[in-house]
Amino acid sequence: MRIIHRLAFRSDSKIKNLIIELGIPFKEPALVEVNPLSEWASVFSTGSGICVCKIDEEDARWGRLNSFINYSEENRRASGHTIITEFTKKEQNAAHYLEVSSKWHHGYPEPSDTMDYLELTYNLDDYCAVCGVGKHQKAPFRFKKSPVWGQKNILQLYWIYDEYFVKPEIWQDLFEPFGIGCRPVVLDKSDKVLDAVVQLDLNELVDLDGFGDAPFVECNSCGRIKYLPITRGYKPAPVSFPAKAMFRSNQFFGSGASAHRMVLVSNEIFVKAESLKLKGVSYMPCLPNLSKLPILH
Repeated sequence: MRIIHRLAFRSDSKIKNLIIELGIPFKEPALVEVNPLSEWASVFSTGSGICVCKIDEEDARWGRLNSFINYSEENRRASGHTIITEFTKKEQNAAHYLEVSSKWHHGYPEPSDTMDYLELTYNLDDYCAVCGVGKHQKAPFRFKKSPVWGQKNILQLYWIYDEYFVKPEIWQDLFEPFGIGCRPVVLDKSDKVLDAVVQLDLNELVDLDGFGDAPFVECNSCGRIKYLPITRGYKPAPVSFPAKAMFRSNQFFGSGASAHRMVLVSNEIFVKAESLKLKGVSYMPCLPNLSKLPILH
């Protein structure tokens, strides 16, 4: 396991000067568009030239760079700092359960321009608009058009981080044999069922444990708890044996008004997904199960 620190910073920032002094490789500026509603809007203006670098936590230069980043709130925001954990194939193969994380977000739930997708797709009786917790799917997701899959075969929509959509043949070959159902997906304007994509029906919820000192927030409106995304080290693990090989957490994750459940798979699905070359997701191992399961080889 390696802890990687990724920094995204302005081409005219002080942190760039330090990175050059330390001899840390970085990518030269690329013009990017910054959503004005993003948390980075006050740091990066639209069209800013953004540099990107990655550095291993074990790198001797990280100590000085880390001290600079944490010297002030201004430095922390200007660094665009995120943490990435890279696991070896051996660590993945040894895990009984793994979190599934999307590497390909394609499209939005429709209609997205008015946010009416919420009322069309979800029962909102228990929904909190402040923290995003409490919506329950009642109808098929609506796409603007059929996915253009290319080399990928599994995707997530932007804004919806605990649902997965796959090619029908991938569902039949990989997920159906493990008892994972599917739901139809429809075109927004016509309600026509799409034949090139289905939604995985992830209807089992399981409690997780092993959060340690992971930061969380309590909603000041509904009082429910939501964990901030966990990007460092192993992920929390199920406290009991799930009935299905792919399931979601009872706990919620996210920030602001965004909330999602963690999606996890068993080692058996992971192994088969790798053999079928499932493209569009990555896997983060969970902590050893509290039930002291045998070691996998």
